[in-house]
Amino acid sequence: MKNNILLICLFLSFSGICHAQKVKLKKEVIFIDGKEVLNFDKKSHNNEYVIYELNTKNEIINVVSNVNEGYKKIIFTESKKSLETTLGYWNSSFIKWLIEQDVLSLDGKLNGNKIDSFIEKYDERITSRKLF
Repeated sequence: MKNNILLICLFLSFSGICHAQKVKLKKEVIFIDGKEVLNFDKKSHNNEYVIYELNTKNEIINVVSNVNEGYKKIIFTESKKSLETTLGYWNSSFIKWLIEQDVLSLDGKLNGNKIDSFIEKYDERITSRKLF
């Protein structure tokens, strides 16, 4: 009985801390928790997505889908760093993934320190492994 009460108290204490962000993509705007944070644009027959700072054309992230090979290249434009991965896809889950990894803040700012660890964790180096 005491274990059950302890588990319930533990669950309730973490439920306030673990707040999932509500992310919505609508009319080329990315909303986080109902607030306009970034803009995005679809290009190249929906095989490329570009994320911009809000109300600017200052590109911060470029996601290129290589449909034939089944992977995506994520380019952090300002830092000129990139990774290739088979994980993820373009929708609100991609933005949530960046937030969960602390790469993107809730106000739409990139965390340069976290970009390197994100690349280290998820870069599959697909093109460097290909045999021609």
